[in-house]
Amino acid sequence: MRFAIIGGGASGMVTAYLLEKRGHSVTVFEKKSYLGGNIITLNKNVKPNRSNCNLILDCGVLEFPTVFHNFLSLMEELEVELEPIYTGSGLFLRDGHYFLSGGMIKKNFQGWKRWLEHLRLDTLYARSAGLWAKLKFSNRQEFYDHSIAYYLERQCIRNCWLKLLLMYSYSMSFDLIDQFPAVLGIPILKNYVFVDWVRVKGGVYSYIEKILEKLKGKIFVNTEIVKISRLDNSVNLYFNDGTDQAFDRVVFATPPDQVLKLLSDPSEAEMKRFSPWKENKATNMAHKDTSIYEPYGIKEFSEFDFFETTKSWGYNAYLNQVCGINSSEKYSLAFNLEELINQDKIVHIQEHKTPFYTVEALKYVPEIIKTNGINNTYYAGAYLSDGLHEGAITSAFRVAELIGR
Repeated sequence: MRFAIIGGGASGMVTAYLLEKRGHSVTVFEKKSYLGGNIITLNKNVKPNRSNCNLILDCGVLEFPTVFHNFLSLMEELEVELEPIYTGSGLFLRDGHYFLSGGMIKKNFQGWKRWLEHLRLDTLYARSAGLWAKLKFSNRQEFYDHSIAYYLERQCIRNCWLKLLLMYSYSMSFDLIDQFPAVLGIPILKNYVFVDWVRVKGGVYSYIEKILEKLKGKIFVNTEIVKISRLDNSVNLYFNDGTDQAFDRVVFATPPDQVLKLLSDPSEAEMKRFSPWKENKATNMAHKDTSIYEPYGIKEFSEFDFFETTKSWGYNAYLNQVCGINSSEKYSLAFNLEELINQDKIVHIQEHKTPFYTVEALKYVPEIIKTNGINNTYYAGAYLSDGLHEGAITSAFRVAELIGR
């Protein structure tokens, strides 16, 4: 069959790869000028837009926990090399106080000061022990009707830390995390926090390059689709230049808020499932500003550093460590830290568009999955699983298995 894949991000490219393996004809349509979606690897699929830099730096998806089984399986199949990352974390408050992970303490302190910092960290972990135990033995079904605020209601450093981990994972503003669905957030906190992590050697976009080497189907970027209509045995795509193309099936590998904007003939059921979805915009920046650590006396940075600002919270990820680069300059990726970062030190600014996750929107995910294929229409995307990269890959596998040969 002839498939139109709408979206050249992770779920779209992997779906195209898997369908072509099964003997189908695929054509990928991407609205942007580059492939990869939220995979942004400087000097691969995107060039730095603020200052010169010839290093391979990831500025979107960064690293992957080793419990991402479908992702790891795909990387093995594509012969993509993965490397372990030793992750650490710091929590930096505006009043000068901070909490550091064990690895970060070891890199920054010696003697009695190291002991004191470990005591502070152990106190934070102890505050969280009861909650971890409660979540570990809880039933996933009970999370469906609640946001994360239901479980992390009290204002305390422990709950702040857990919400910050979700902010990092989903690039949503800290002020919006209270609305985040517990059915998505709680499993992440249970299963992904205390595990080993890996990176893609040579940048995350390297695995998209591997797919492109194998893919025989056509790929179009800078392509604006005006509408998509569906008939009994075909799907028609209409473009802004007045042309159109016919296919047997269509796969929406777009953010869910885009589905109704593209469909010219949505059913009542499709309108019900997709109308609750909205867009989340996130902007991050690759930079070389190390001054944000100076008030705390920190010389060695980590992958998950959270900073309180006058308005909210943001994170800073140390790219030298995350990307495995050897450079005398220290590069980082910051989110929501505009007021702290020296503008002259910025290398690249990147806007991302992701789903805005709410309890209401998540309720319809099981229906979307169950009705995949109806009206010649399939759906792929991280939002159909864990909302992260594993979810994108999992959704692609699901579509390919459903279609078969």
